[in-house]
Amino acid sequence: MNASDDEHGPPASDFSKDLGERLDTAPADERVYRTALELNSPTRVVEVAERADCSKNSARRHLRRLADIGVLTRVTENPETFERNESYFEWRRLNRLSELDDDEYRDRLGELLSEDEAYRETYDVETPDELDPLDYGEYGDAENVWLDLNNWAATRKEIRDLRRSRQDRPVDEGAI
Repeated sequence: MNASDDEHGPPASDFSKDLGERLDTAPADERVYRTALELNSPTRVVEVAERADCSKNSARRHLRRLADIGVLTRVTENPETFERNESYFEWRRLNRLSELDDDEYRDRLGELLSEDEAYRETYDVETPDELDPLDYGEYGDAENVWLDLNNWAATRKEIRDLRRSRQDRPVDEGAI
């Protein structure tokens, strides 16, 4: 193992250059898929084709296939527009969480519950929704408070998702 291969040091090659080259040489279906993952609002086929650097017909064919399997939702027919099917991605996330073994589940849930408790103690409220980041006063810089509140909300969402992933398979959470 040489210094350039050290797992804690910089990569031996320029990752961004390699990624760009891989994207340039990726097949059209993969480029359309990667573009589709970013469709947070109804997007026309022509725009997807431009972003994925492929023909409209190719983009349309791949977008329709992604809609058929549930990754996307066809929003309008004429012009044909698509957007991410958020319920599909939520299902995938819950499915991945349900595959955690019992120890991983308990460890992760314990970490998240500790984070949640730390935020509650720091801000002296039960949920992040109870605090306006502009009323930061004693808590410090408004931007840092805003970041904390977003992280706290994400922590609480992951706690809910972890618990939802085990609805059919209860696990003794012990003292948690």
